[in-house]
Amino acid sequence: MSDSPLSGNERKLLLCLLAFYREIGPSATPGMKGLDEESGVERWEMPEAVAGLRAKGLIEYWELQPAVRLTPEGLKIALIFPEEGND
Repeated sequence: MSDSPLSGNERKLLLCLLAFYREIGPSATPGMKGLDEESGVERWEMPEAVAGLRAKGLIEYWELQPAVRLTPEGLKIALIFPEEGND
């Protein structure tokens, strides 16, 4: 993983994926459609957030669906952050 800090949108997306992970389990692979609303990231900002997290090795991305999933490193990082609303 890169040592560069996460942007606000990357953090929001990572925490959203953590919520899916907790609800569904390690195989949670939510589709991109609607993930902007779930995460609180503007639709036009999602590609940048996804690209940033992919470049840092924190998520996997499937173009066919398209869908995303936390990597083991992404899960470790997501667990460090306080839950939204509990800051």
